Amino acid sequence: MFEIGNNLRAARIRQKLELSQAEGDTRIRAKYLRALEDERFEVLPGPAYTKGFLRTYADYLGLEGQRFVEEYNARLAPEEEPAAPPQLRIRRRRRFVPAPRLLAVAVLAAGIAVVAWRLSSNGGHHPTAAPPPTQTRTTTRAALPTTPPAARQPPTVARIVLVARRGRCWLSVHQGSATGRLVYERTLEQGRTAHFVSTRLWIRVGAPWNVDATLNGKAVQLPAATGDVVVTPAGLSATPG
Repeated sequence: MFEIGNNLRAARIRQKLELSQAEGDTRIRAKYLRALEDERFEVLPGPAYTKGFLRTYADYLGLEGQRFVEEYNARLAPEEEPAAPPQLRIRRRRRFVPAPRLLAVAVLAAGIAVVAWRLSSNGGHHPTAAPPPTQTRTTTRAALPTTPPAARQPPTVARIVLVARRGRCWLSVHQGSATGRLVYERTLEQGRTAHFVSTRLWIRVGAPWNVDATLNGKAVQLPAATGDVVVTPAGLSATPG
């Protein structure tokens, strides 16, 4: 059976990484990274966070994040939804319909009242002029100035994805520079994908014509020939051979 936690821990130890350094690079708290390695998923905030943390941590270690997420989904079935409450029947109140005799008495009483009012109102009183209509003042409020939308913050971490679409490609990936910590060094077989997350990476690409690359979700152009590139959140640049 594919073991999520042991594979993550083995990859981190093999690269001589401490949890504190992985926390700084991935922006995931160390206690959550340790929970992933121990497969104590109940410690994490929820299934959605667990999948996101799992993918990011695996990609950061040079592993296939999607495979870890699929294993998590296969082993942890979703909880059953609670049964819906029984539907309540609503009784409508019946309208009161007066009897025809009562209706006739009410109409007769209303007619007598109207006649009596007219007779009393014509007993020498002058009609009172209606007051002039009240003018309504309309106040127009000045439009409030709109606040311009906040400027979008540039990414602080470089997430680069390399896909060997047209053939094999040898890769050597170091943290920061060519003399930095070795992150990944092997041949990327055709059809395989490599993910890396860091603030700065130095990559030697053996056959860049076989590889497609994206940086923070946007396609980037690799050198036309074998060479070295530096990857930062701002972009990708070639270095002299």
